[in-house]
Parts: sequence; C-alpha cells; structure tokens
Amino acid sequence: MKRMHRWRVELSELIESTEELYNPGRGWYQIHTFETGTCVTPEEMRSSLHETDALVLLLIRIPARPKALSQKDLDWIRSILRTFSEAGKDILLRFVYDLEGKGLENEPDRFAIVEKHFQQLSELMGTQQQFIFVYQGILVGSWGEMHTSRYLSSRYLSRLASIFRENTGGRIYHSVRKPVQWRQLFVREDWERAAKIAKTGLYNDGILASETDLGTFGNQSGEEAGWEQSWLPLEELDFEERLCRYAPQGGEVVYGEMTEKMSLEQIAGRLSRMNLSYLNRDHDKRVFEIWKKLRWEKEDVWQEMNGFDYIGRHLGYRFVVRQAILKPKRKEMKLQLEIENIGFARMYEEAELLLEYEDPNGNTEIWKIETDVRNWNPGERVCLSQSLISGAGKYFLSMRRCHDGRRVYFANRQGEKGHLLLGEVILC
Repeated sequence: MKRMHRWRVELSELIESTEELYNPGRGWYQIHTFETGTCVTPEEMRSSLHETDALVLLLIRIPARPKALSQKDLDWIRSILRTFSEAGKDILLRFVYDLEGKGLENEPDRFAIVEKHFQQLSELMGTQQQFIFVYQGILVGSWGEMHTSRYLSSRYLSRLASIFRENTGGRIYHSVRKPVQWRQLFVREDWERAAKIAKTGLYNDGILASETDLGTFGNQSGEEAGWEQSWLPLEELDFEERLCRYAPQGGEVVYGEMTEKMSLEQIAGRLSRMNLSYLNRDHDKRVFEIWKKLRWEKEDVWQEMNGFDYIGRHLGYRFVVRQAILKPKRKEMKLQLEIENIGFARMYEEAELLLEYEDPNGNTEIWKIETDVRNWNPGERVCLSQSLISGAGKYFLSMRRCHDGRRVYFANRQGEKGHLLLGEVILC
C-alpha cells in the first residue's frame, strides 16, 4: 500500500522589534558643507560620516559672479556625489549661493545668471540621478532656504522648477521650503493629480519652533488667503498630510515656544501628519535633550522608550510583519501575509517584496510578490497572498530597493540579517 505523506507547518513567532533599522531613504542625517574651488579628499569626506545614518545632506556653495560654472567646478561636484554614494549614503542635495544668512548680498544681480547656473546644475543632476534622493530648494535664498531673495516670485520659481524637471526627467524628488511655495508651482484645480506625478515635496527647517513653524504656516484660513498665500497651521498640516503621500518631507526641529509644551504622543502625532521621513541629527540638540527625557506611555512594545529614540525609529517607513500563514496542498503552497507600516511616512522608492524558499538540501528559489510598497500608508496594514509550486523547506521574506538592490529590513526580531524566516514546512 502506497504511503500518504503529510505536511507539518511550523510558523515563526513574529515579534516586533524596537531596534533602529538601517533602511534607505529615511532616518537621521548630518549636513556636510562644501564650496566649489576647495580641495577635499574622499578620505576626509568619509571620516566625517555618521555610521548609522542612511542619509546625508550635501550643502554645496557655488560662485555667484561668473556667468557660467566652469567644467572644473562641475566635475568636482560629480566627484563629491560619487564619493558619498560609494559610502552607502542616500543624498539630500542643496546648491546655494549663500552660507551666511545674506541671500540678497550673495546671489547674482541678474536672474539670467541664476537661470544659467541652474540649467548647468540640473543637467549635472540629470546625469547623476542614481546618487540623489531629494534635491532641496531652488538655489536662491539665505542658506538656499527659499527666503531673503529677489527671485522667489511665482514667475521665477516656476521657471527654475521647469528647468529642473526638463533636465532630470522626473527621476529625482524635489522639495520646496513651504506649502505655499508648492502651491505657487501647481494650479489649484489639478493639484492632487500633480502631486501624484510631480515628485515635489517639502523640507521644513523650523519644525515645532512656534505655532507657525517659524513662518512656514500663516495666520489666515485658506478661504481668506487664497491658493498662493500661507494658511493657518492646522489647514497647512491637512494639506501636507495629503501632499506628502506622494513625495517626502524632512528638515530640522528648532527650539522655541512649542518645545516644552507638547507630550511625546503629541509630537509623534504632529510628525506623522507631516509624513516626516528624515531629520537633522545635529539641530536642534536643545530639543533632543528634552525629547530624551520624555517617555512613550502607551502599553505596547515601545512603552518607556525615550522620545528621541522613539521618533528616530519612526522616521519614514517602518514595516512590521504581523502575520504569515503557510497553507500546503499537494503541489501548491499558499502564503498569506499581513504587514503594517508603523512609520510616519511611506516608502517613496520602488522596492521588490520577495519570498525566498530553501529546500531541505539547501537549494533556493526566489519569487516576487506582486505589490507596490509605495502605496503602503503609515498606520495601515496591507494583506497579501501568493500561490507557488513548492514543498518542504524554509520560507523567508525579504525586500530590496529596485534601483540599487539595497536591503530593506523588517521591524521584526528575526529579520536582522535582511530576510525574515516565516516558517518551515516539514514532510512527515
């Protein structure tokens, strides 16, 4: 009589991890400042990097007076980008005329020169797009922060943004300093469609410093102010929450009147509404010392964690596998997954979700699970299922960013090596 085989499934216990994850396109960053014409070796650049940061912000000052940038300057900028990319860092990039808070004094006297410089820089970025995650600003203003400049009217902003899009082909995210500046670039009637395709987000260098984030928001309702004026904080936050589903937001927190008024839960709620992906780890340290004294009070795995670590570990996306079920049949295996994004924001770059199978002899196969991780909203769970032809062995889940193959780690204790053991099927 022929023996009938039976399957036994041993599922992993999926335990949420509270550890920091070195995942691309999110987290803390530090600023690295350069000026064209200076000599900095790659070794000097690498020595200043923070090991656990996946991001850097490169602040590169260019000369305002020549009518065009020299080829030597452009080649030097390329070498800077390449060095940081080879060090495994995603680049936030900002070109500036000013590093002293004197935007009007340090920018060119004629817009035609700004236009020519930005044309050259945008062409360069178009050829280096694999290295750049977000380009911040539009070149002008004090510290490149889009204030204190004669070139911030809708006409100038639209022209410079058009140059950027033409030369980068929509392959690099762009961010502007305020929601109102975003609105100046896009018409009201079609703004949500534009948000989905324009890849233009925000950077806020005044987070939680005041009720208006140091003038990021206004003091009139949207109805009173209109499309091209700043709105009340709560209205602007509603706008940001919708806009930044499609493009990232990051920046700096600043010590101010709001710093000591908010609980950790209130701060986290605010940053979540902003869809915040990244923060400067050096600014403002006075704020961070206060955050370190706060504690997460909810009864979950994060209870009693200090505010600085809690916020840092929720910047951007954070994927937790909540449930995995393996259902073997004669020649088919059915996988059911439930994954939650507990971060403040989405993952904005394309990534592949992979199921890795290892049979009892050590042979492996990999299947791609069809899903678009860019649509995994913060605070929501996604349910997925996959049918595959296989049998006894171990099943792992992994993720990698498409354009460079970088691992994306799950926030589960078993997932530290880049692939998460879901379970094992044993033939009895």
